[in-house]
Amino acid sequence: MMKKTVSSILLASALLLGTVAPVAANAATVTGTSGSTKTQAAFTAPDSVTTPVDPNNPDTSSTGDNGGNGATTSEGGLTFLYVTDSIDFGSAKAVTTKTQSLDVDTISTGSFTADKTINSNFVTELSDTRGSNAGWHVTVSSSPMVNAKDTDANTNTLKGATVDFDGPTTIKNSASADGISANTVSVPTETGAAQTIYQAAADNGAGQTSFQLAPTNIKLNNIGPNTNTGTYNGSLTWTLDDAPVEPAK
Repeated sequence: MMKKTVSSILLASALLLGTVAPVAANAATVTGTSGSTKTQAAFTAPDSVTTPVDPNNPDTSSTGDNGGNGATTSEGGLTFLYVTDSIDFGSAKAVTTKTQSLDVDTISTGSFTADKTINSNFVTELSDTRGSNAGWHVTVSSSPMVNAKDTDANTNTLKGATVDFDGPTTIKNSASADGISANTVSVPTETGAAQTIYQAAADNGAGQTSFQLAPTNIKLNNIGPNTNTGTYNGSLTWTLDDAPVEPAK
């Protein structure tokens, strides 16, 4: 009787364990099917900017009397916002035996204000709202500087003189200054040859950009000997081109 009872208990235990053991399931893998979801986003060109901006904070419009647009006209998606009105190199005694140079005596920037103080740097500002990020470059050229006593540019110009813009230049941009650079240039006053002074590489230069150059980095150089006395007047022409500078081949 005892053996039968033990056998019955053992059998009952085995049956109980069998009822709670996990059952393995074989999951089927589906192959040969796929799905796709389309995504879309649209961007339009920013509004054109034609008002000069704070040279130190190009993402902020200047306030108060900014002297208009300086020596520029301003319209379109790629445009100058401001160029300093004038440079006066002062006066010096004419020499007969060697070339000479003159430092800037006065820069006229209108009433351009930054933090309520007059910005005394030479300022060039531009805006690119084309939305293409195609890049751009700025060239500067000079007319002959002609003696006011004799306005015939063929006979009484300032011989050999160059207007030199020598960095470093402070560059401020409302988006990013990456890919934007300034060059040291020597602009001849007699030939009218244009020099590339500022540029933005392709995929750079969007937004408002200001360039500031201290007067100590601008000179009238290489003034030839045998210069006649008198006051010589000329003008610099700034040109904004809608493409980056082509790399040298």
